[in-house]
Amino acid sequence: MSSLLLQVFTDQNFCSAFLQTVIIILLGFFFRRKNYIAKEAKSVVTTLVWKVSVPCFAFNAFMQDFDPAGFTSGIQEFLLSFFFFTGLIVIGWLLYLRKNPERAVLAGLFMSIGQVTLFAMPLLQSVYSGKPGEDKVLLYISLISIVFRVFVYIVSFALISGEKITRKTVGPTLKKVFLTPIMIGMVLGILVFLLQMKVPVLRIDRSMPVLYRTVRSLSGLLSPLAMFLIGLSLGESDFSDSFRDRDAWLVAVLRNVVAPVLVLCICLGLHYCGIIRFTEYSLVTLVIAFSAPVSVTLSVFCMQFGRDEQFASRTCLLSTLLTAASMPAMFMLCYWVAPGL
Repeated sequence: MSSLLLQVFTDQNFCSAFLQTVIIILLGFFFRRKNYIAKEAKSVVTTLVWKVSVPCFAFNAFMQDFDPAGFTSGIQEFLLSFFFFTGLIVIGWLLYLRKNPERAVLAGLFMSIGQVTLFAMPLLQSVYSGKPGEDKVLLYISLISIVFRVFVYIVSFALISGEKITRKTVGPTLKKVFLTPIMIGMVLGILVFLLQMKVPVLRIDRSMPVLYRTVRSLSGLLSPLAMFLIGLSLGESDFSDSFRDRDAWLVAVLRNVVAPVLVLCICLGLHYCGIIRFTEYSLVTLVIAFSAPVSVTLSVFCMQFGRDEQFASRTCLLSTLLTAASMPAMFMLCYWVAPGL
């Protein structure tokens, strides 16, 4: 167990993801606090992220091989992740409904949706690299990441934007929700992912590599720009307010500790009741996926639609800081219970 802990803390992917997030947020905070970047400039950066980088990222996320046989073998994790994402949103919402009804929806989203591709995926890939079960772990986390993208770019978008659908407004509302750059990128990516075997030319990373390089470059801007935006938002208030915000601390703990522990307990309950059988690889993948810090994309959405962006930025920052201790702890917890499976 001590060797595993050392491996996690010395893993370059994990450490670089953690330090990158903290450093870029601090840079944004410094530039805004010193007024090197004016308040009006934040809207320009937000527009660049929202209308260019996020759509490219959503599309590029599906530039991966679709393996029907592998997809079938990992369908259990795929379906369970849908259940966990949905259940955690409801739990977070219920926990905050009486405490702060206006933040209940955001609390549910923050508790449910973490940075699967930025933190969980590289960590699992590094820990299991060259070891038995590597292929299974990578398959499972890839399938979970598909569900993660659906909840980030469709569910969270709909809930944070606050679009109300009624009989009279259903047409205009759906048009407003789906005819946006992010939704167009998401739908195109899904179509490419599902149809690539019948229409190989759709995989532009192979058929049109020159064009794809531009898409990949623009998608690569998302993480640093999103983190920089969080820093800009924090720079408009006292940085120490983040550490005094009890609501932000509570949601960060719900995300980093409560969510993965709930996932672990439910999986173990299903396993020992004989309902669903888990292996070390499937259990670890699910728990680590739900122990990653709050997704920065949620914070970007809050800025775009004016939904309590200070609370969102503080929660994202605190959740990222907690990750240094919470993710290795969850990995060790899984390692401790896995031999009994």
